[in-house]
Amino acid sequence: MRTPLVDAALILAAAAFLTACSPAEERATAGPSTTATVEAAMSERSADIPAEANDTDIHFLGMMVPHHQQAIDMADILLASDVADPEVRDLAQRIRDGQQRENNRMNALADQWRIDDDMELHSHHIANGMVNPAVMDTYSRLQGEELRTRFLELMHHHHEEVIRMTQDEVDNGGYQSLRDLANEMIEVQTAEMREMEELYGGVPGV
Repeated sequence: MRTPLVDAALILAAAAFLTACSPAEERATAGPSTTATVEAAMSERSADIPAEANDTDIHFLGMMVPHHQQAIDMADILLASDVADPEVRDLAQRIRDGQQRENNRMNALADQWRIDDDMELHSHHIANGMVNPAVMDTYSRLQGEELRTRFLELMHHHHEEVIRMTQDEVDNGGYQSLRDLANEMIEVQTAEMREMEELYGGVPGV
């Protein structure tokens, strides 16, 4: 039978055991802590990022590269199809080429800044007007007029939604050349949206 005296003895024994196993001894037996490893990695990474660059810049790179890649994929599907409309094909080609050039620039910055972890974190996000995999799969199997119409609808939405994130970079980014690139993106994509509206015969819906 346990008595209050026995319970007190058990509590004192547990306290003595915990005191004997100090944090310093735990670190010595377990090796470098995860926190220390992460802090070291962050310190190493931050040394490669320019002093004027901030979290908005890093977030912008991480989110915009996959967003651009999806637009490139959508344009490639249109260009490989039987859609004959020369104006739509020209628009798709310009979107494809322009966003590939921009991705090359952004990926080069990401490599210089050594932000691979940040880029990987955002690479799987479906946000800012991006098309989910199920819709993308359906889109990829369309042909003719259906594909032409769907391309204008999806790409217009794709542009419209991402402009908001791009404006955040213009307003709050710290790295001037990236802010300049974001401003160029807004101008180009706004003009492309107007083209889509003319080709669609109104404002496309999704």
